Amino acid sequence: MKSVQNKFPLKVLLSYLVLGALVVAVGFFLYAEFKGYLGITSEISEDKKYIETGTLVNLVYETDGLSKLALLTLKNEDYARYQSKSDSLYQKIGSIKELISNERQKAQLDSINSLFTEKNSNIEQLRMLKINNQYDSSLDDILREFKKLDTTMGKLVLENYVNNPAVLSKRERRYWQVYIDYLNSTITRDNPEVKKTLVDSMLVATRYIVREAKRQNSKARIALAEKENELIRNDLNISRQLRGIISTFDAEVNKNYIQDNALKEAAVKRTRDILKIAAGIGFIVLLLFTYIILTDFFKAERFRRNLKQEKKYSEDLLKSREQLISTVSHDLKTPLNTIVGYSGLIENTPLTEKQQYYIQQITSSSHYVNKLVDDLLDFSKLEAGKIPLEQIPFSLENLIRQVADSSGDIHSQKNVKLEVDIASSLQQRMFKGDPLRIQQILTNLIGNAFKFTEEGEISILVKELQKDEDSSKTNLIQIEVKDTGIGISKEKQELIFKEFTQAETDTATRFGGYGLGLAISKKLTELLSGSLKVKSILGEGSTFTVTLPLTPSEFIVTSPKAVTSENLISLKAVLIDDDASMTALLKELFEQLKIDTYTFHRFSDFKTAGITEFDFVLTDIQMPETSGFEILRALQNKEISSFTGQPVIAMTGSRDHTEQHFYDVGFSALLKKPFSKDALVAALHKVFPNRVGAVKPSEIQTSAAIANEHFDLTLLQSFLGKEDGLYEVLQVFQDQTVKDIQQLKKAIKTSDFETINAVSHRMLTMFRQICAVQVIPILEALEHTSTQTTTPEESIELFENLQVKIDELMKALKQPVS
Repeated sequence: MKSVQNKFPLKVLLSYLVLGALVVAVGFFLYAEFKGYLGITSEISEDKKYIETGTLVNLVYETDGLSKLALLTLKNEDYARYQSKSDSLYQKIGSIKELISNERQKAQLDSINSLFTEKNSNIEQLRMLKINNQYDSSLDDILREFKKLDTTMGKLVLENYVNNPAVLSKRERRYWQVYIDYLNSTITRDNPEVKKTLVDSMLVATRYIVREAKRQNSKARIALAEKENELIRNDLNISRQLRGIISTFDAEVNKNYIQDNALKEAAVKRTRDILKIAAGIGFIVLLLFTYIILTDFFKAERFRRNLKQEKKYSEDLLKSREQLISTVSHDLKTPLNTIVGYSGLIENTPLTEKQQYYIQQITSSSHYVNKLVDDLLDFSKLEAGKIPLEQIPFSLENLIRQVADSSGDIHSQKNVKLEVDIASSLQQRMFKGDPLRIQQILTNLIGNAFKFTEEGEISILVKELQKDEDSSKTNLIQIEVKDTGIGISKEKQELIFKEFTQAETDTATRFGGYGLGLAISKKLTELLSGSLKVKSILGEGSTFTVTLPLTPSEFIVTSPKAVTSENLISLKAVLIDDDASMTALLKELFEQLKIDTYTFHRFSDFKTAGITEFDFVLTDIQMPETSGFEILRALQNKEISSFTGQPVIAMTGSRDHTEQHFYDVGFSALLKKPFSKDALVAALHKVFPNRVGAVKPSEIQTSAAIANEHFDLTLLQSFLGKEDGLYEVLQVFQDQTVKDIQQLKKAIKTSDFETINAVSHRMLTMFRQICAVQVIPILEALEHTSTQTTTPEESIELFENLQVKIDELMKALKQPVS
């Protein structure tokens, strides 16, 4: 297993290293290609130059078109559009110039810029010439008006004889004009009011002036036409040069663009090839890696299943051991109590010295076995985490001195001196904690010190390591138990805290013991948030140091007052318990105590009963519908209108909570099942000190009529006293048991573990009251069954055993009852 665990991470590590190397190699090649790709595009984006160049060509053609439109229409708005487009062209040339770094291309752009400037100048001059030509037409209009005037005055004109004078040559026009002038000279005027000579003179003079102006203007027009032709030739030349330069520039940019794209495609192709190769290698490595992982996974899964089975087996073993210890302990306690009791009775009879020795050996062995049973139970509970801790006030000084005195008395025959040294700061002080567990730890340590010390001394040193000025905070207390015994070797000092382990192999033979005392003490110390350490030198002795955190208490111990049971005053009680036999028992007991009782099996019945007056409530804790804690909360929330803060007493057979927990949640007193009549009266005395007095413990002689191997009615008789009352309670118990068995049988068939737990818990109460030691362990096992811990076959087997034991119990009960 170990070798497999070492190989598995190595295989995985190698696989990851191969994949990592592949990733690094691919990453390196991709980075190199990407860097080259960026080198192609980082100089200046050829795409952008290509687009900008195309835009420039379009602007050139658009500007050329707008210039022709402006010259054609001679409108100001068309010329303004031409100027705006020209400005855009200049800006575009500037922006392209910023994009390129080639000096030749920049020179070409400068040439385009200068040629376009020259072209703009030509366009402006042509436009001005065309505007001036519009003014020449006015002279022709004046001459046409003169002709109309001649016609009006009766004079003949060329148009009277020629339809289209414009088609005549100069010579033909001159001949026609001489002829028309002759005819006009011969025509007689009918208008005597106009002086012919004066009018003719004015017309001739005016016509001469106009013609002279037209002649001069024609000369200017010819010159302008020549200039216009020159400008048009220049514009054509400039346009041709522009197209040539732009075509060259566009071709260069296009060529660079194609080259860059080719380089990019080559880089992308190389990258694609690298990725294909890497993917192929990666796929092969991944298959290999997957094979290795799956192989090891299935191996690990097999080991995991094996471990799970072993874990389940261990848990079942621990559970069986715990159940065995619990069952054996219960089975041992009853005969041990009988042995010890009868041994005590025999000791009080006249005995020979030999018989006295025998009795002492029986008593000693009985106490030894009894302590072993207690230790086994405690150890089992510690391992299962089922030992609850209490926080009650106690005197540390008194506790230590009592344990020391008790141990000294037990080992008084040994020549060992016992000294107790308690720091003055700890004397006469009270602390909060669990005195029972601290007493158990000290008893084990001091007992071991006596056991392994034949002569010499044992010293108990108690001091305060840490004291907080705030009295409500925890103080750290150290208790040292030092002896001059056989000591423990250094290599064995850790072993002594393991269960069923002793320092040397012959220790049990020489000194006795079973190796649980120190293991229990260690676990109890840790449970109390403390520590237990040992220092020892072989042959010189050992020192066990217990360090415990304890909280100071202001509680003051007062001596109990001597009271009698003669001052019982009538009370009214509300009793809530789902167990009919338990309610019958308690009702009978309350009648003897002159306490009126209202009994209910469910809290809901109490709520609807309408009881207006009662003095206290006695409730079971674990019930199927409403728990005792829920009943307490309901009462505190005023769900019962007649509840005005009366005491609520809890009774439970569970050990899940500490006694202090019940007081913290609001209960006034606690009765732990099974409890005696004296315990009940003591609880009532605690709640009603002025109305109920404490009784002296009953001294009821156990007889063969009320006790045997199946049951012990001593506790029950201590409640009832009268035979009639005992018979009545047992009759109710037998009837209720028959009903419970039927309910359990149905629940077992359907594997209804919730009902099984509830019924078993309810039955346990009365079976504990009659000390049915053969039935109680089975009911306790059924009370804790669940789908996770118990199979249906196991629950059926438990139920069949329960039926057998209950049948034997019922047969045995018929003898004393009848």
